[in-house]
Amino acid sequence: MAHELDSRSDGTAAMFSVRATPWHREGTLLNEAPSLEDGLRLGGLDFDVEVRPLYIRSLSTPELPDVFTYERAGDGFATVRTDREVVLGIVSGRYQPLQNRDAFGVLEPLLDAGLAALETGGTLREGRDVWMLVRFNVDTPAVREVFADEIIPFGMISNNHAGQRKVVVQETPIRVVCANTLGAALRGRARAIGVRHTASVEARTTEAARTLWKGLIERYDRVARQYQALKEYHLDTTLFRELVLDVASPMPPELCQAGLTPRQESARRRVLDRRARLSRLWEHGAGHSGDHSAWEAYNAVVQSVDHDEAVWRVRDSRVEALLDGRLAEIKDSVLAGLVGSAEAGRG
Repeated sequence: MAHELDSRSDGTAAMFSVRATPWHREGTLLNEAPSLEDGLRLGGLDFDVEVRPLYIRSLSTPELPDVFTYERAGDGFATVRTDREVVLGIVSGRYQPLQNRDAFGVLEPLLDAGLAALETGGTLREGRDVWMLVRFNVDTPAVREVFADEIIPFGMISNNHAGQRKVVVQETPIRVVCANTLGAALRGRARAIGVRHTASVEARTTEAARTLWKGLIERYDRVARQYQALKEYHLDTTLFRELVLDVASPMPPELCQAGLTPRQESARRRVLDRRARLSRLWEHGAGHSGDHSAWEAYNAVVQSVDHDEAVWRVRDSRVEALLDGRLAEIKDSVLAGLVGSAEAGRG
């Protein structure tokens, strides 16, 4: 699939989403949050991974052309999805897998206590990457007044079974109008902890979640004040250019000279297209009043980066770029600059 979602045994995309339409209209749309067990099944997450040693087949001889022997391939191991016997990645002997049930079982105490509910979950690239997102039940007066249904605190656990990335426990705010998670997590990804796939990975993931999500209500009260500053801070075109356009899509000096090559002209056009799209969304984005606020400026960036694939192209996985890559960094940088300017303006 173009969106890299895996498929369950019945052919359904391996993803669930509560209330909001799933990515690319694939997966299972639910009216209510599922149990952890149902979430694992609907997200295609009910599989195990084993680490197995790698062997190299020796060359046959003219005398015995159909006879082969196998030799150990150094200290290499393969991570294997056991229900399909699919190799997901090559790892070292220090690698310790974290099973999906154990990774997402960290969320179970929150679910049982009613402090959070499952929102999305799924499997990417045959099982190499998996995630679950929970919606925290934060309903203080400050959060309710400022955010309403626009910003909701979510916690995400993502896991990689190919030896390419750490287990990541993350806290992130999300716009309901947007189907993708926001890369910006409380003024950047400082609210994220990575855990290596080595000894005690399950215990360290549990501790990371406990550390990260402690005091969440107090933090969102503080973030509510920051976002209120964005809503009250209005930009003129000069500030919008400096804080949004020049951060999200800067124009390199070499593209401002005369006599550009065809390749440079094409690059210049891409930059101008992104800047024009951001400017249009600032005025006419989803749910925008056109008040020129820093809040609507930030949401213009989120809306465009998350959904305008033709405008914001990436070389590799778009999913990775949105969750923890270049596209996430663009949103983080814009948010940090706008919040800093808004708070300075208040002072």
